[in-house]
Amino acid sequence: MLIPLCALSYLCINGGNDVALAANILFYSSALMLYFYPSIRVIRCAKQDRTSVLWLNLFFGWTGIGWLLVLYRALVIGAEEE
Repeated sequence: MLIPLCALSYLCINGGNDVALAANILFYSSALMLYFYPSIRVIRCAKQDRTSVLWLNLFFGWTGIGWLLVLYRALVIGAEEE
């Protein structure tokens, strides 16, 4: 989903029209939601687990490996809760 939005915003950037603005808003909001997906996934878990995943995601999520490890932790915590 992010790749077509990125291409659309790149193609429309020269015009500066409403389509480019909408594509940019949609792209950046989707990227932000994807970045914080592990934290969103553990919202209903215990406070300690939730806090640890949030801090790990915030500080190490920008690295690809860090984000995958935080996602794994969030999925394991979610499986333990169920």
